[in-house]
Amino acid sequence: MKKSGRYVVIAVVLVAIGLVVFLLVKQRANRSTGEKTVQDAIPVETVLVAEREFRDEIHAVATLKAQEVSPLSSKVPGNVATVLVDIGTRVKSGDILLELDDTNFDLGAKQAEANFQQADRQYERACALLAEKVIPQSRYDAAEAAYAIAREALAMAREHLRNTKIRAPIDGVVVERNVEVGQAVAPGAQVLRIVNQSSMKIDVDLPEKDFGRVSPNLSAIISVDAFQEEVFHGQIALINPMISPKTRTFRVRIEIPNPSGTLADGMFVRVCLVAGKKNAMAVSRDALQRLPGSGTYYVFVVDGEKAVKRTIKTGVIMDDYAEIVDGLSEGENVVASGAGRLRSGTAVVVSKSAEGAEYVGEGGTAK
Repeated sequence: MKKSGRYVVIAVVLVAIGLVVFLLVKQRANRSTGEKTVQDAIPVETVLVAEREFRDEIHAVATLKAQEVSPLSSKVPGNVATVLVDIGTRVKSGDILLELDDTNFDLGAKQAEANFQQADRQYERACALLAEKVIPQSRYDAAEAAYAIAREALAMAREHLRNTKIRAPIDGVVVERNVEVGQAVAPGAQVLRIVNQSSMKIDVDLPEKDFGRVSPNLSAIISVDAFQEEVFHGQIALINPMISPKTRTFRVRIEIPNPSGTLADGMFVRVCLVAGKKNAMAVSRDALQRLPGSGTYYVFVVDGEKAVKRTIKTGVIMDDYAEIVDGLSEGENVVASGAGRLRSGTAVVVSKSAEGAEYVGEGGTAK
């Protein structure tokens, strides 16, 4: 009995030792498997699906124009006696800008004045003699006609004399000068050009499909290359109700206040018309993946420790965000960086997660 009891004890000890060894091996194997799983997980950065504001925008390019442009030319021939302005000179309506030599026109006006005085005296005398029936009606008619001709000649001579001084028809700035002192000018030849840039305008041709999206007073955001960090605001003033059958476009006019004179006639501008606004679910554009050769988009949603591929339907796609019409819900985590290495079911570890607040507010440009 004693010998058999000893065997039983030995057997129990061996079984216990074997059990301990088995547990240790299993624990080590599990730890090794776990470490391998963590090492195999792909690090990704995620963003939250959240609501943001989207703008319905229409984009176009055009050339900026001053509201008032006045090319100046002489109404009479002559030699330039004085030029009182140069390019860049600011002028007021009525200012004298240029003077022609008026010597001949002054003599002509004086001669016309003398002729008129003589014709006036003869006409008054004819009136008196006709009343006394001393002269026939024909002599009176001749005196009256001579008086009328002399009066018109005097008025014309005085007008020619006034036209030797070229005045500004509008407030503005001189942007072009084509004459020098002593130069002979002909009637109708442009000598100066003035623009009033306190208010600007843009004529934009838009495609027919946008006709129903625009209306008078619609806001416009203007950007120019000369001031890349600034935007300027205007609004639609006119809409041409006719569609061009050749180009299938229609024209709208946008007016932009420019009291500081920052904008200049002839600038190339980019126009953004804000046709409307709406709030919708959105996700960072970086999260979008596209099936090759199609217009179908998908994203990877983090579900637990795995990335799950999900097909989505998009709406407006902006520079930084995309509207989600279907396929995602608010608050879901979507892979924004590292998606190129993923397949549906791939183990992932989130290294960075953006807050949904990043999606709220203005931003981007509609496409």
